[in-house]
Amino acid sequence: MYDVRRLWPAFLLAVLAFAAPPLPAAPPRTIAVDVLVVGATPAGIAAAAGAARTGVRVHLVEALPKMGGVITWAWLTTWDMNLTPDGAHLTRGIFWEYYRALGLSFDLEEAVTKLTWHVYRERLVSSTTNAPLVRVLREKGRLVGAEFDDRDWQRPLTVRARQVIDATEDADLAAAAGVSYVLGRPGPGGVPWMQAAGLIFRVTGVRWQELAADLLQRKSAGADPAAWGINGRAAWGYQPLMKRYRPTQPGTAVLGLNLALQRDGSVLINSLQIFGVNGVDPASVEEGTARGRAELPPLVAFLRETIPGFAQAQLGGHAPMLYIRETRHIRGMYTLEVEDIFANRVFPDRIAVASYPIDIHPYVPGWVSPYAPVRHVYTIPLRALVPVEVDNLLVASRAFSATSEAAGSARVVPTTMALGQAAGVTAAVCARRGCTPRDVVGSPGLLAEVQRTLRSQGAQIGGDGTP
Repeated sequence: MYDVRRLWPAFLLAVLAFAAPPLPAAPPRTIAVDVLVVGATPAGIAAAAGAARTGVRVHLVEALPKMGGVITWAWLTTWDMNLTPDGAHLTRGIFWEYYRALGLSFDLEEAVTKLTWHVYRERLVSSTTNAPLVRVLREKGRLVGAEFDDRDWQRPLTVRARQVIDATEDADLAAAAGVSYVLGRPGPGGVPWMQAAGLIFRVTGVRWQELAADLLQRKSAGADPAAWGINGRAAWGYQPLMKRYRPTQPGTAVLGLNLALQRDGSVLINSLQIFGVNGVDPASVEEGTARGRAELPPLVAFLRETIPGFAQAQLGGHAPMLYIRETRHIRGMYTLEVEDIFANRVFPDRIAVASYPIDIHPYVPGWVSPYAPVRHVYTIPLRALVPVEVDNLLVASRAFSATSEAAGSARVVPTTMALGQAAGVTAAVCARRGCTPRDVVGSPGLLAEVQRTLRSQGAQIGGDGTP
C-alpha cells in the first residue's frame, strides 16, 4: 500500500503548477550588428557566411522554425547546376562547400542538419528562427534594421544594422520597406501570370535498382540524356508515359519524373504542377496545396501501374509547403533580361556567373515555353540586387531584379546562393566603409574590393579570362 504522506509533496507541486499564472513574456531584446540577413534560405545562409568571413558581425533571422528555405520546407533535394558547355562547374564559393558535402542529389534530413550547422559554425554569425517580420526600421530614408516577433522567446526582437540583406524568396522585407516590384509577368486582363507551383511528395516501396536498370537500358538504346538519366541518388525521365496521366483536380498537371533517393529508401518526386497559385497570398497557397494533396493518391496509383520499380509504391507524405517558383521581381538599378543571357553578357559590376537553361514552367495549362533547354554562360550585375528606392538594402533571392523570363534561368538555388554570397560581401564592405550598395556600383575602387573579396572566397564571377 502507498504511503500517502510520501505522495503529498508531488501532489502539492502539481496543484501549485496548475494554479500558477503563466510565466510572463521575456522582455524585448535589441541587438546591433553590422549586417542583418532576413531569410535563412540557401541564399541567406550564403549571405551570412559571405559577410562574416570578411570580419563583420551578422545576425540571421528566419520566420519559420527551421532554416533551409525550399530545401527544408518544399523538399527540393537536387541542385540545378550551372555548367559550362563542356560540363565544368561554374558556381563555386560557398555553394561549392554544400555541393561537396551533399552531392548532386541528397538526403533531406542530412541536408537540413548540414545547412543548420554550417550557420552555427560561423563565428561571427548569430541567428534567430521562428521570428516573422513585424516592421522595418528606417531613418532619414535609409533602412537601419527591422523588428521581429521572436515566438520561441515570446518577445519582440529588434535588430539594428548598418546594412540589410533580404534573402526571403518573395522579397518580403523589401516589399514592406516600399520597394517596387512586378508580380510574375502581366497576363490577360491585368491578372499576373506566375510559373506553376509544385508539391513534392514521398513514395515508399520503390525498387530503385529496377528503376535504375530501366533507365540505363534506355540510355544504352540512345535516349536523350537530358530527358532520361540517373546520377547517383538522382534520376529523371518518363515524360512520354506521364503524358498519359489525366489529373483529377482542376488546374493541375504532371511533368516527367524528377526523383531523389533518400537514405531510408523512400523517393522524393518533383512532378506535380499546380496552376494559379499566388505565392504571396496565403489563401491562394492554401487552396493550391489542397488541390495538390487531393491529386497525390491517384497519381501514385498511376505510377504503380506504369513506371518500372513502382509496383509496390505507396504514398509516404508530401512537403510541408508548396515549391513556389515565382512571385515578386523587385525593381532594381538594373533588370536582367533574356537578351543579356543570349548575349553571354559580361557586366562591369558582375558578382555572379550562371548558365542554367531558361526553365519556365507553364504559367497556365497548355502554355509552352518558347525557349530551348540550351545553356548560355552569362553574368549577373550587382545593380540587379540594389533596389531603386531604399538605401542600405540588397535583395538576394529569386526575387532579385529580373524579368520573369530571365528569372526562369537565374531562379535556381546555386545561382541564388552565389547572389547571396555577393550580397553578403557587398554589405560587409559597406558596413566597414560607411557607404551604400548604390555607392559601390558607382565607385570602381569599392566595386573592385567586392569582386576581389568574392574571388578570395572562391567564387567565380566571370570575365578576365575566367569562366
